[in-house]
Amino acid sequence: MDTTYVSTLLVVFLVLASLAVSIGYLYVDEDDLRSMAEVSSRTGANTIKKRMLEQVSADPGRLESVLNDTVQTAARNVATDHAMGKYKESALMHVLNDNSNRLTTSNDVTVGFWNISTRTYTPGETPVNAMQVRTRRTAESETVGIGNIGKFLGILYGVQQFDYTPDAVAALPARANASFALCTEACGSSCSYPQICSVPERAMVSTPWSSGKTAPTTNRLASTYLMYQLNSAINLSDLICAGTSSQDICRKDILTSLDPQVSALRDMESMMYNPNVDVSNKEFDEISGKLLGWWVIAPVTDCPEARQGTDFTKQAVTRYALVRISRICAPGGSGCQQNNTSFDAPASTCGDNTGLYIDRISCVSCSSKALLTFPGLHPVLVKSPSLQPGESVR
Repeated sequence: MDTTYVSTLLVVFLVLASLAVSIGYLYVDEDDLRSMAEVSSRTGANTIKKRMLEQVSADPGRLESVLNDTVQTAARNVATDHAMGKYKESALMHVLNDNSNRLTTSNDVTVGFWNISTRTYTPGETPVNAMQVRTRRTAESETVGIGNIGKFLGILYGVQQFDYTPDAVAALPARANASFALCTEACGSSCSYPQICSVPERAMVSTPWSSGKTAPTTNRLASTYLMYQLNSAINLSDLICAGTSSQDICRKDILTSLDPQVSALRDMESMMYNPNVDVSNKEFDEISGKLLGWWVIAPVTDCPEARQGTDFTKQAVTRYALVRISRICAPGGSGCQQNNTSFDAPASTCGDNTGLYIDRISCVSCSSKALLTFPGLHPVLVKSPSLQPGESVR
């Protein structure tokens, strides 16, 4: 057989195979691109949050260096890896990163500041509390795809839309997520954000006290429904054990109650020691795997009245408190039994002690400018083609 003929057939075969692969890339639809931009931005923002918490635990005084880092290498790597996977050469979607903070032909990832007041994102601005990710079809990339040829082939094969490169922004706005509220006095005068105080382990309790005695305000906490409405179909235990979502409740009223039977405390204990709950906000010993602490943001109110019982009263939230719970110890049976996922603190952790213990605290007033930069604990999608103007999702 003529070798020229064979060579020609081989070239044609390789071209057709290459086009087949590229056409396959073109069938990544708009929903896939949009969804991946959203998930990747939230994954990256969560990595920024984890770096913040690691720094707070190691040396709170150096947190500013993390917040002023406009590269955030680890977060960028996590976001691009999530979008493209380990085998980038065969990825259907493409996300480029050159560590800059401007979307260009060579960069699809930025970090910057999300302003909760103006609801605007500024790439490259500090303190860094947000990530932006843009996705594109690999076949449309000029560097690794087939560029305009891909667009022409896509028309022949009925691809919906070209040059569709959606971007999403996920941020870390301050929102309360704890199932308890603290008294204003618990914050103290020296633990205002950005100062994060390491304090001697403090037992916070929510049992009633005698109306004839002075309320111990510095170590009081109250169970809270946050902003949920009470009805016959919902109770505090169900809310705690379902994992209360983060809520923007500064300057708003919440419902609080004391906990004389420590039933709410038992549920909180179960959630703290459940290895599948809010893992990214929990700290573990690298060697033993022992749980060291659980970071939450608690609403801060005036102390509830000295009353018996479990009646709920409205309290106005005046501050947020970022706290690390070091342990939760509740007597009696296990909490969250309705989920069949009951967990108790290790016996060696509590002994005969009862209470919710904290060892880190930092508070911010709802009227303070510092609230704009107060770090949140759960990434929130604040910009995406799937969101309406002014809308955000957890």
